[in-house]
Amino acid sequence: MASLTAADWTVTVQRKYMYGGRRCTSGTLALAGTNTYPTGGVPMPDKSLFGMYRELVNFRLDGVAGGSTTNWVERWDKTNAKLQFYVSHDTAGATTLPLDEAPVTAVPGPRTYTFEACGW
Repeated sequence: MASLTAADWTVTVQRKYMYGGRRCTSGTLALAGTNTYPTGGVPMPDKSLFGMYRELVNFRLDGVAGGSTTNWVERWDKTNAKLQFYVSHDTAGATTLPLDEAPVTAVPGPRTYTFEACGW
């Protein structure tokens, strides 16, 4: 099975505004659900799809349908322009272990997030 790429995202900008001297947008970010998680994270779509010309400074994801037992923890890796997914691999029932990055055999989609992006 192929790994997810930046082309597997669908960005829909629903609002554009200025905040603190920065260009900001909000909308939905949908991930196709047919490919597997690539090592190091899923590449993000180009900043221009979020309405930015030079750089994406801040990026925040909110809410996905489902409860805490079906969701993953997501982290935006600004340096590598990737979205990383983390899951619990704790089989012993401990509650203080750190989360592990998703394995390359995982299929994290389909899922749709709301986002807020700021930059220039």
